[in-house]
Amino acid sequence: MTRLLFLTGMASCLAWVHATPKFNTVNGWDLNGNKCPLPSYNAYPCPTLCVRNIASCPLSIRPSCPAGQTYCVDGTCQSSCSASLVSACACASETSLQGNVYPCLTLTVTIKDFDAMNKTEQGLATCQQTVQAGNASIQSVTPWTSNPPASDQTPMWNTCPVAVLPPIRFTEPVYMTIYIFYGSCIVNLILWALYKQFRERSIKDEVGQKRQAFDDAPLEKNEKVSSKEQDEGMDDDQDMNIKAYRRDFVGYLALSIFLLQTLGHVGLMIMLTKDYYDNYALFNGDALIASSTFIGMWYLLFGWFASITLFRSRISNFFRLRCLYKDGQYVQVEAKQEGAGKQWNTMVFMEARADVVMRFAQFVEQRLKALIGSDLAVTTTKLVRTKEGTSYFVYQCTRFIYHEESGYFLTHSIDLGSRHSDLAKLTSGLTTDEAQARQVLVGPNFISVYVPNVFMAFVREFTSFFYTYQFTVLWLFYYFAYWQVGIADTAVILISAMIKVVVRLRSEKRIKKMAESTDTVMILRDGQWKEMSTDHLLPGDVIQLVQGKVTPCDGVILAGNVVVDESSLTGEPLPIRKFPLRREDDTVYDRTGGTGKISTIFAGTTVAQVQPAPHEEHVLALVTHTGTATDKGRLIKKILFPTHVSFIFDEQLKIVILILLACALIVLGLAIWLYATGTSAWFYAMFAICQLISPLLPAALVVGQSVAAGRLRNKQIYCVDLPRILMAGKVQIFCFDKTGTLTKEGLEFYGAQGAKDAQFDMMQEKVGDLPDLMQMAMASCHSVTQLHGQWIGNPVDIEMFKASQWQLEASDDYVDTLQAPSGSSLQTVHVLKRFEFVHARMSMSVAVLDTATNKVHVFVKGAYEKIKELSSKTSIPANYDTVTADMARHGCYVLAVAHREIDLGAIDGGKDAFMQWDREQLEQDVDLLGLLLFKNQLKADTTENISKLKQGATRTVMITGDTALTGVYIARQCGMTQQPNGKVLLGDLVTNSDEKKNGGAIGPRVVWTDVDEPETFDDVDVDQYLKNKAHTPVELAVTGKAFDWLVDHDLMRQYLLDTRVFARMTPHGKVQCIKLHMERGITAMTGDGGNDCGALRAAHVGIAMSDAEASIVSPFSTSVRSVKSCVELLRQGRAALATSITGYKYLILYGQVMMMLKIFTFYFSISMSQNIWIAVDVFITVLLTIAVSQSQAADELTPHRPTAKILGPQILASAMGVVLINWLFLIGGYIMLFQQPWFRCNEFDSAAVDISKWWLLSDNYEGALLSLMCVFQFINNAALQNWGYHFRKSFYRNYSLMFLLALYFACASYWCLAEPNRFGCLFRYNCGTADVLAQQLHYPMPDYYIEPYNTPLGHNVFPQAFRWKLWGLILGNIATTHVWERFVVLGPVHAYLAKRYPVRRTKMIF
Repeated sequence: MTRLLFLTGMASCLAWVHATPKFNTVNGWDLNGNKCPLPSYNAYPCPTLCVRNIASCPLSIRPSCPAGQTYCVDGTCQSSCSASLVSACACASETSLQGNVYPCLTLTVTIKDFDAMNKTEQGLATCQQTVQAGNASIQSVTPWTSNPPASDQTPMWNTCPVAVLPPIRFTEPVYMTIYIFYGSCIVNLILWALYKQFRERSIKDEVGQKRQAFDDAPLEKNEKVSSKEQDEGMDDDQDMNIKAYRRDFVGYLALSIFLLQTLGHVGLMIMLTKDYYDNYALFNGDALIASSTFIGMWYLLFGWFASITLFRSRISNFFRLRCLYKDGQYVQVEAKQEGAGKQWNTMVFMEARADVVMRFAQFVEQRLKALIGSDLAVTTTKLVRTKEGTSYFVYQCTRFIYHEESGYFLTHSIDLGSRHSDLAKLTSGLTTDEAQARQVLVGPNFISVYVPNVFMAFVREFTSFFYTYQFTVLWLFYYFAYWQVGIADTAVILISAMIKVVVRLRSEKRIKKMAESTDTVMILRDGQWKEMSTDHLLPGDVIQLVQGKVTPCDGVILAGNVVVDESSLTGEPLPIRKFPLRREDDTVYDRTGGTGKISTIFAGTTVAQVQPAPHEEHVLALVTHTGTATDKGRLIKKILFPTHVSFIFDEQLKIVILILLACALIVLGLAIWLYATGTSAWFYAMFAICQLISPLLPAALVVGQSVAAGRLRNKQIYCVDLPRILMAGKVQIFCFDKTGTLTKEGLEFYGAQGAKDAQFDMMQEKVGDLPDLMQMAMASCHSVTQLHGQWIGNPVDIEMFKASQWQLEASDDYVDTLQAPSGSSLQTVHVLKRFEFVHARMSMSVAVLDTATNKVHVFVKGAYEKIKELSSKTSIPANYDTVTADMARHGCYVLAVAHREIDLGAIDGGKDAFMQWDREQLEQDVDLLGLLLFKNQLKADTTENISKLKQGATRTVMITGDTALTGVYIARQCGMTQQPNGKVLLGDLVTNSDEKKNGGAIGPRVVWTDVDEPETFDDVDVDQYLKNKAHTPVELAVTGKAFDWLVDHDLMRQYLLDTRVFARMTPHGKVQCIKLHMERGITAMTGDGGNDCGALRAAHVGIAMSDAEASIVSPFSTSVRSVKSCVELLRQGRAALATSITGYKYLILYGQVMMMLKIFTFYFSISMSQNIWIAVDVFITVLLTIAVSQSQAADELTPHRPTAKILGPQILASAMGVVLINWLFLIGGYIMLFQQPWFRCNEFDSAAVDISKWWLLSDNYEGALLSLMCVFQFINNAALQNWGYHFRKSFYRNYSLMFLLALYFACASYWCLAEPNRFGCLFRYNCGTADVLAQQLHYPMPDYYIEPYNTPLGHNVFPQAFRWKLWGLILGNIATTHVWERFVVLGPVHAYLAKRYPVRRTKMIF
């Protein structure tokens, strides 16, 4: 924002102003070298002539009134003049006038041979001559007196005598007020600090002794309590320092005084500001002392509020007494901020390695933060005591319990057991005493999200350092006569803050609504079912699950089956069936990725259906996790307390601000040299800083993100973390899940191929042509159920069951009952036992009772690799691997089925004993039955959008749980690989310990084979292939086992960017794969949100293809399940990043134009008019800043990504080139002006004008030329930022900006080219004093008011020919900057230099 009012400070300190140009003599010589004659002062304003009788006024200035009215002493016409009227000729500081004295009308004269050094005397003499010429009876005009002569021959001038005030002794009331106020501030803080130190001394000693005693205690004791039991939401390495505080009456009183003193600082600034407009009445009219006092108090104001901002989190506890934990009422938690003390590039996403300047700047910043304690995140929370006397506090939604014996606060989790069998036995619930004890340890099952009220939200918003800078700077505006722009700037800042507060409150309320939910639930307490609030749930509780209700906690199913809808949490598109834990199952429980997931219900999911176990009335579940320990709670906690993400853009901005401050100091030096010293120099420096570092800069930097978020929302892509949009603009690697993302959700049944006697039969597409056992396996080996007419279960199982044409019937005695289709020879079968599919085993199994034979058939279905391992070797065809690989290679999803027949009569204990078998017993001794084939079709738009991503220089990678060959087939089909049929080597882990080939190592190793010719190239040297990839392109695919082995042996990194397909990946493997890619570049991940949750959260940019609008799985979510959403995200991300850069550039160029303008204004002692300053600051800059951000994203992705380096060569070349061009053209404009004969000898002489009227310092040719050229540059700088380049649409497609540019350009051109008119005169362009326009320049007399021009010439109307020349020069300025920007910075020159001097980047195959 513009900071003009340094000129007013200049006007107040004329003794410190050099009012002539330093390198040329004003009005010295004309173009021919002749000395300029003395000029005439046109329309010189005379003092008001005061008379006893208005008839004494010369006729030209004699007042007259309408009939029936009388001219009164106050200079107005009234029907009758009151005796209480004050004469317009009275002087406020003098005694009252005696008798009636009337003012004549305003008189202007022309002073011939005007001498600026003798302005006052020459002016009065000319005015007196004119008066006497207008009224011959006037003999002389006297100076002002309180009792002018009664004679009409001796009127007086209304020139009030200068009041002689006593000198400042610094004991005046204003100084006594200042002494008392600041003295009270110092005394309050010192006395409280001494009192606090005295009271805390003994407490600190006691705390130290207690800690020392604990540290010296035996190790066994320490181990019990000193190691913090972290809940799953806490970082293991989080280092916290906890201090207890309590209230104190004296501290409360000191804090109250402190708050009043804070208001007092503002009150004192208001007092000094008002005094400025009262002509320094408090300082006896001494402008120098008044301004010096203001400067000192301004520093104190800034220091006071800056200290409050820096230490805002510590202030409340500063006015409390530190105490022992047992006596505390509050605790202050100090935790190391993420990234503090670590290598800074661990949290800053860079384009390339940081240079020395960046590392040095980061080092200095870290040291400064450590010096003042800003490297710690400080939080104060209440210390609560239970009825039992236990003390705890809640920090980041986690409860910390105080242990008296150790003196530490620790977190707790309830250990219910680590195995399925341990949890399955916990069916009796809790007693009331157990519940109360656990309630103290883990707290209620409720995530409390604090959302401040509107007032506190504004307080939180404004307690940042930049707002302190903004509002302290605005006092400079208010102190001088620039309050109009001060109000406008304040309004812009307040509106910007209001928008940010509203957006933030809406987001927080949405999170609060998502996090805080209560309901009633039936809980088993003390052996009885009780209806209680979900707040009371605790780990170990047993609850009833009710259909239609939202699950209030994480838990495991103890009895019965349920179907749950997890779409709001994980993004799974279909409801999922959950099964109870088994008491005999000793598998280690893993609720997220292991066998426990099929028995785990998660908080926030909806129970769609309940199916009680036989002879049971309810479905029962065991509560395992509550509050923030739940999966949902951890996700919410990540949203509430996100990881700090810093872009190189943000880091370099700090250096830019330092550079701008250095520029301000340079300009300050030039000002002192060319123009001013003393207080004027200080004010100039402050305004220079304000101009170079715009208060609007923070708003401009985020506006692009906000616009992009709105456009993404229109595309049904939702964002919960706006800064990630900028990161999306730099994505280099995009990882995809396959099923449901690249391919359609559903699989189509393609056929089956039976196996008998270690031989494959012919593949059959019709189920009826399959062997009976194969049909029975398809009908029964699944976990499909039906809910409200909708099939529920794994999509592959649903497709398989539907293809079998069997009917599913409800049964109370069996898990499922299945009815064969009509016309089939098969009979009804009953499912006796089922073990669900788990990712760790990659299989599932069922035991089916055949009613026709009364035999039990065990079917095991799963990945064909796994079934091969489980099946007997004699049943596996010799060509098994070849057949399955060929099917997978052609895009088939291949499952294998194994079978075992059991005679219940041959089992000791019969059916009852059989029902106790565990999974290992059931699945042993099975024979291969055959293969089930499914086709996974690509989505219609996948290929097109993958091509767009690759066109945008984005590497696409597949991370799937499907087979490697299927993944390679899909990758080729959608164009993800370099060539449709290019060479792909598949790496798989060979575990045969007896293998030894070509002298290689014995034991597990990764074997690489050609996916198209596995028999020919079955074990190739992958490194040799990669060395020749420039000649023969080759890409890699790896299985999950091979990936794990390569990671363990630190080999995966060297193959990472050559690997296109990662197959058979577990959820943990996906996370690991994403993290490896993140080491090599900005990485994005997309998936349906099911098994991809971890990878989506881990990636720099995660987009969950979920129906939930506000997904908490990842920063982005979309209900449009298409790769098109990924393309759109990158389009908008690139446009947002480019827009943020251009918004930054526009405000930087604004500051540079201001710096240039300042140098010229101080050299010539000129300025722009007040209305122009307001127009530039309020309308041009603010509206164009907003309009620049409205550029739309380019339709297509290009092979370029926008730079994030604001100190990079492209940005510097753009900004510095434009600045240089603007300088050259402005200098050229002045050269052209000084070559005009009508200008020479009519140059502006600041000694000849009233410099206190700063708003009139543009009433000259120099000021008009400077103002016009700079206004065009302000407008053009925004136009320069509108070039679309690779990331935004064409120049003209930003319609709001084009409209504003056209409007502003038309207005500025009209100012430049038009004859004197009302609009131009409003801004002091091509205008002049009304009498001068009419009498000297022969224009019609204006019928609108024009404040008299403050120059001897009386106008600044350029000759018409010069106006067109000036306009042409301005167009040349505009054209040259656009040529520079379009053809040098963004065009052919840039392309040539980029090719000649390429930037070192990670080489990737797209």
